[in-house]
Amino acid sequence: MNKIKYAVILLAINYASSVIADSKLSEIVVSPSQRTTTIFDSLSSVEVITQDQIQSLGYTSVDEILSHSSSISIGSNGGHGQTKSIFMRGTESNHTKVLINGVALNPGTLGVPSIQHISVEMLDRIEISKGSMSTLYGRDTIGGVVNIITKKNYNDNKTQVFLSTGRDETNKIGFNKNFSFNSHQLSINYMNMNTDGYKAKVSSTKNHGYENDNLNIDYNYSYDNNIFELNFYQSDGNTEYDSFGSNLNQDHKDSHTKLTWNKNYENSKSRIVFIDRENKIDQMSASATDYTHTKTNEITLEKNFYNLYNTNTILGATITDEALYELSYGTAFRKSNSIREFYFQSEYMLSDTLFNLGARHINHSLYGDFLTGNLNIGYSLNKNIKLIGGIGKSFRSPDGTDLFGYGGNPNLEPEESTTRELSMKYKVNKNDAFIASVFSNSITNLIESDGSVMQNINRSKIQGIELGYYGTFNKLNYALDYSFIKADDLTNNVQLSRRPENKIVAKVNYRYNQKNNIGISFIGSTKSDNSIYDSHVLGGHSKMNVTYLHNHKDYTIQLKMNNIFDKKYRKAHNYNSEGRSYYISIMRSF
Repeated sequence: MNKIKYAVILLAINYASSVIADSKLSEIVVSPSQRTTTIFDSLSSVEVITQDQIQSLGYTSVDEILSHSSSISIGSNGGHGQTKSIFMRGTESNHTKVLINGVALNPGTLGVPSIQHISVEMLDRIEISKGSMSTLYGRDTIGGVVNIITKKNYNDNKTQVFLSTGRDETNKIGFNKNFSFNSHQLSINYMNMNTDGYKAKVSSTKNHGYENDNLNIDYNYSYDNNIFELNFYQSDGNTEYDSFGSNLNQDHKDSHTKLTWNKNYENSKSRIVFIDRENKIDQMSASATDYTHTKTNEITLEKNFYNLYNTNTILGATITDEALYELSYGTAFRKSNSIREFYFQSEYMLSDTLFNLGARHINHSLYGDFLTGNLNIGYSLNKNIKLIGGIGKSFRSPDGTDLFGYGGNPNLEPEESTTRELSMKYKVNKNDAFIASVFSNSITNLIESDGSVMQNINRSKIQGIELGYYGTFNKLNYALDYSFIKADDLTNNVQLSRRPENKIVAKVNYRYNQKNNIGISFIGSTKSDNSIYDSHVLGGHSKMNVTYLHNHKDYTIQLKMNNIFDKKYRKAHNYNSEGRSYYISIMRSF
């Protein structure tokens, strides 16, 4: 790892060049520091997927978007609506906090967020922040943060209607409507999806259908220097699935209401946020009684000083109360937790060096006190090259199922991690950019199952390198990402499951005129172990998708072919993945 670090630094020095105008690194991001910056200036490793990219590359689901990051591997128990898992930089599926408009989706009972129920047609952008993010985002951020942001272009007063159809009788219909009147602004997004689906497992006897409704409402009211915001989000529907050869189905519901008050002053900003959220899964088959429910209330008070002793400083406090209810395989629990958190983050610029220091004190009613935080330093070698080094500490308490569910262990200790990273961001020329990162993540008390009961693994270590090159040439946009990730269970001397060591992702867009665009994406990864429960290996695989986009006046027509070479692969042993498939969609704006 040391040799790699030195190589990155030497590469930065050798390739220093003249002043560059714009590149991929100039894209605006918000998530890493909760304030507007660029990818180049951010002291975190971050990816941005915009609405235009979602449309031009034809992404049909959030898990498909995330799988096109070389830093993320997606586990899947079948097709539409089935459980998806996020393994970011080799960490566990419950180590990445997923936010929708700044509200956590991870339930306290299961820990794994239901990204499969989020409609991509409603999205404005996704920001992927990698590595420890505990200072501003708290618990469950050992792997990082995925912030999903919905459309709310208040000022255009437009209406968009969306229709789509594709393989397995997969149909979507929805609309987006924006209103603006004086100081009042309103945006409404709705999307419905129905599909007959395909067999979740290789041995399944029937196709497993899925239906889902998404509704997102944003309201904004401004007066003087005050801004009041309301966001309501809900996804609810039903998923059929295969449970040990039995065809069952379950209802799901994720919803939240978020109220925000912002007050702007000359040299500071105050913010109060109240969140009420709910995550529910209920078994609906005959005689089925299992369920898992999480109910959470959260309030945050935050103050951002723009120039406090020459620093940009955020001070905040969050109080969270969560109630957990579950009945699974005859094992039931009803528990509640209270979490009190206090945090600060300061940025200070000294000549060509930016310092970022933050800490968060977490008091958990079950586990007591923990201190997390980060220290990042960014040095501008010149106007085109930035070198960044950082260290962060994160914390995750066991979720309800880890502790009290079927196979649970009430004696589990919380997971703690220390992440170190060195990266370089380089504007090669006006249109091209290069990013290189090396990182290591040491996790103590990692929670895994031994096949019968959850346990703490004493030590695990994840090391990796990420390389990315992004650019444009005439009418061509291209991106190439590669990751090498080695995730080891040091206690048992084995590799952690479902983490391929090598992954490469390529994306190309060719916009040959104002009306027509062709997008091509490619994913390739090496093999990985399926699970500690068995000796099965998930083979390496590659997949290519092609999308054609045509704009004509107020219409946008999209033709998408997934897995064009009909490659066979598994994201979990014995579970099917989508073969060659076709989708067509039409969007009308008026």
